[in-house]
Amino acid sequence: MRGKIYLILFAACFLSAKLFGQAADQFETISFTGKDGIKISADIYPNEDKSTPVFLLFHQYRSSRGEYRDIAPILNDMGFNAIAFDTRAGGTDRWNNVENLTSINNEDIPIDYYPEVYPDLEAALQYVIDEGYTGKIIVWGSSFSATLVLKLAGDHPDKISAILSFSPGEYVRSNNKVVSEWASKVKEIPVFVTCGAQEQDKAKPIYDAIPGDLKRFYLPNNGNHGSSILIDDARNWQPVKEFISKVVSE
Repeated sequence: MRGKIYLILFAACFLSAKLFGQAADQFETISFTGKDGIKISADIYPNEDKSTPVFLLFHQYRSSRGEYRDIAPILNDMGFNAIAFDTRAGGTDRWNNVENLTSINNEDIPIDYYPEVYPDLEAALQYVIDEGYTGKIIVWGSSFSATLVLKLAGDHPDKISAILSFSPGEYVRSNNKVVSEWASKVKEIPVFVTCGAQEQDKAKPIYDAIPGDLKRFYLPNNGNHGSSILIDDARNWQPVKEFISKVVSE
């Protein structure tokens, strides 16, 4: 009897270790060189097929790719590829304590918030194309990068199939209308805009500047800022999944 109990415990421990091992190995951290010579790091959460849609995930200011450790696996479970990029405007994310490797590897380069960071997004877009991802490219931004993905889509409308913008706002101090100008150039691309429960006054004007009817605004009852509103309240996933399902089915 005791032998059977030990066998059951061993099997349970083995299965648990295997499951946790799979979770730990669910992503691969890689690096590549950007257009201006910057070494950019990213976590790849792969799907078996590169022809399925791929999500380009960008973090908040002074954060890291670790912001998506709890989000990207859900996109994987939905059947998609996901890549969380470290931009040079980074630090350690406050959810999983992951250091921003791009920032560490390029700490001598001055950062002026937006101008120097935008090339990292363009490099990320080119990376997925060069790596043979042929499915729809969907860009996802959080806080300051929620504004930059609008610019990215406006500059590359033929390459981007949809946008998710979490807590955009007029964050460029030198020009408090430039983000609305970027948004006004996003045409014929589905856009999902959301924000924290108390941020409507910042995000809604950006949403209103987007032309056409291929857009959706969602104001949650609970959630603070950026992509973390999905961590704050899992119910906020429902409208996100509805938007994604519609985009990938068209």
